[in-house]
Amino acid sequence: MQEVINTLSALTTEEINRPLADFPVNIWEDPLISFPVLDPESEINEEKLSSLKETVRELLMASKEEPIENIKLIDALCRLGISYHFEGEIFAQLETMFGCHGFMQMIRDNEFDLYTVSLVFQVFRQFGYKLGVDVFNNFKNKDGKFKEHLAEDARGLLCLYEAAHWSTHGEDILDEALAFSRYHLEGLTDQSSPHMSIRIKNALKHAYPRGISRIETRQYISYYEEEDLHDQTLLEFAKIDFNLLKMLHRKELCQVFRCHFELARYIIYTFKTLIWRDYLNDCWFFFFYRWYSSLELDLKLPYARNRTVESYLWAVGAYSEPRYSQARIRLAIVVILLTLVDDTYDAYGTIEELEPFTNALIMWNSSGIEGLPESMKYLHHVVLDFYGKLEEDMEREGRSGCGLLAKKSMIVTAKAYLQEAKWLSEDYVATFDEYKENGVYSSSYLALLTGSFLGMVDEGTLDVFEWLSTFPPLLVTSALIGRLCGDIASCEFEHKRKHVGTSIDCYMKQYGISWENAEEEIKIMALDSWKSLNQELMTRDHSFPFPIVMRFLNLSRVVEVFYKDTDIFTYPELMKHHVVSLFLNKISI
Repeated sequence: MQEVINTLSALTTEEINRPLADFPVNIWEDPLISFPVLDPESEINEEKLSSLKETVRELLMASKEEPIENIKLIDALCRLGISYHFEGEIFAQLETMFGCHGFMQMIRDNEFDLYTVSLVFQVFRQFGYKLGVDVFNNFKNKDGKFKEHLAEDARGLLCLYEAAHWSTHGEDILDEALAFSRYHLEGLTDQSSPHMSIRIKNALKHAYPRGISRIETRQYISYYEEEDLHDQTLLEFAKIDFNLLKMLHRKELCQVFRCHFELARYIIYTFKTLIWRDYLNDCWFFFFYRWYSSLELDLKLPYARNRTVESYLWAVGAYSEPRYSQARIRLAIVVILLTLVDDTYDAYGTIEELEPFTNALIMWNSSGIEGLPESMKYLHHVVLDFYGKLEEDMEREGRSGCGLLAKKSMIVTAKAYLQEAKWLSEDYVATFDEYKENGVYSSSYLALLTGSFLGMVDEGTLDVFEWLSTFPPLLVTSALIGRLCGDIASCEFEHKRKHVGTSIDCYMKQYGISWENAEEEIKIMALDSWKSLNQELMTRDHSFPFPIVMRFLNLSRVVEVFYKDTDIFTYPELMKHHVVSLFLNKISI
């Protein structure tokens, strides 16, 4: 094998038949100009936020006297992106209501409108409380169909449509609700008020339960402001919070690019003046800006996608709250590395190169890679350097053993990538069963979810990492959503070059059906996986706190947004409007 590698190293790139992809270029060449970190109003807004927070807390506590109004307020807090300020109070209130037989019976027996029942159903389920689907029975006629007069209620239909996305297996009434509400909402887009029309169109594209929370928040603030009965205190609180949190996210994003020490020192000083100062880990900031500034991706790995801004948005999709600042930075690096490793297996390396590259990752040393291209040797060094530094830091945090399992998650992913590379080199189209089994690993979800826990110092314990390494149902279900959705979105691009068969190709082979039918079956499987994920999220006997469980949902939401219709992670121009709305544009207060 070494002789083969030595021979290959002497060949030029043109002499080696590489599966190169025509990836769009990075569009964020100078982010430090695009993402300014100065905001002279921050100090004043922090004071306003602190005062408004107590006013909103009083509103929340007072609303307990009217349970339905309490749930409506909780829903508004969630959609406005400010519920994280009151997590303890919200869980306590929902726990009390869910355990109250009288309240549950009232929801079933009273003649509440469609909007109210759908909203109550959705709020309980999104917090892991499995309210029964029988609450919708009152909205059916004697023939078992949803009453036709409901088709005129745009607000109620929209809430029903969102609620139906929390379905689990066997809940046929929610499947019917989804079809009924979608059909009639499509007809109401041109008959509703301008702001409701936009809201309906956005919901039909990405339903609230499947959307990235931060994107949904930005959109909802605009919707809420147009509502006649909006609460001005809530609106002002949400706007100020969004702008302050955006500045924190902007500063974190600039860490990725900045290689000038003085600005680095300035950013750390500025962070310490923010109300979130206790959540930033200074040593991780310095490591990250040194680490990234030395990458020189476009020069050293020209075949790979440079998607740093998009990787950071992926991390924001996993968690946007201030306390997870360090977690976002660590996860962003993991996404960057996974993208580079994925492209090396998928769009650069030959099988003769990828086998020793994988072996070197398994051995976690540079043995056997001497004859590989400089780009692959460099990437190998970057991966080992990052995870080595990570393991040292996690040891200092008192989380011994977690760093080792993080390394293993990358190894598992690389081995799955290699299996696909072998299939490609052999011109072998796997059966769907083979592809699906390997796809759980090649989806990168073990490495992604492990990466999402790296910076969760309090919740991400060794027990969590060990549990994750056993591939529990939550992980397998999330991985299938990622694998299948990714295939549906990217198959057209992948077929422009020699590429391993996707899940659609493999399904066609195994069952002898057309491309169109195979694609439809894959879409149905993805939807079924969402039902399985919902069921797991509403299993009340989880051994781990809710913030751990939420990472599975949030990362699946990222996949839903990034890969629903097309691969907007690969095509950054299609993601640009999200980046602009979340990190650039300020909300007027």
